[in-house]
Amino acid sequence: MLVVFGAALLVIDGPAGLSPARLRRTLWLGLLGITANQILFIEGLSRTTASHSAILVALVPVHVLILSALAGLERITARKATGVAIAFAGVVVVASERGLSFSGGTLTGDLLTLCGGLAFAGYTVAGRPVLRELGPMRTTALSFMSGGAAILVIGLPAALRVEWQSVSGTALGGLAYIVLVATIVAYLLYYFAVDRLDPSKVAVFTYLQPLIAAAIAFTVRGEPVTFRLVAGGALILAGVVAAERG
Repeated sequence: MLVVFGAALLVIDGPAGLSPARLRRTLWLGLLGITANQILFIEGLSRTTASHSAILVALVPVHVLILSALAGLERITARKATGVAIAFAGVVVVASERGLSFSGGTLTGDLLTLCGGLAFAGYTVAGRPVLRELGPMRTTALSFMSGGAAILVIGLPAALRVEWQSVSGTALGGLAYIVLVATIVAYLLYYFAVDRLDPSKVAVFTYLQPLIAAAIAFTVRGEPVTFRLVAGGALILAGVVAAERG
């Protein structure tokens, strides 16, 4: 990723594309949105349940709305707040289908996941003024230069311990998909949207993830569509529409 983004910046802007001033301008974006968000989420998920993680990640639009209002980037309207609340309730309904446990054994994982969500909310809001200056492509690429480098340093020891020759082709294909599509392309599209819409309106679309995942699971794996999934999905869609119109 570092090589790809570095080469892209050099092609677009020449040596100025990787100037120290630009790297400093986007340093905190990379550390928040890429390094902290990814590491805290993965570590948190390993210490808590998937349903807890789904609910805690669903708080990101709430964090974005509050931070964006504090930064003076948008107003908290009644319709926005109501939409976010309704969509969050839908996520809780969907996540509770597999049971919710509030035992103290998941507290560490819950806190790590929550902090990861806060880091991504900071990445969303702090990136808005930088996007206006550099544009989505440059801002995303520069963020990955700093954030990706930090992840490389942190994760290199673990990567060296992996017996890569024994990893299946399917697993490698999944890893490639995660890196190229679910990370690089997703981050690029996210900042393209933040550049054009209120940050909270972009963040609220993350509530659609459980529905998309359920649709894929139904299509690919034949998992059943339950009443709770339908009810939660209806709340999510209603909340997203309300927040967008807010």
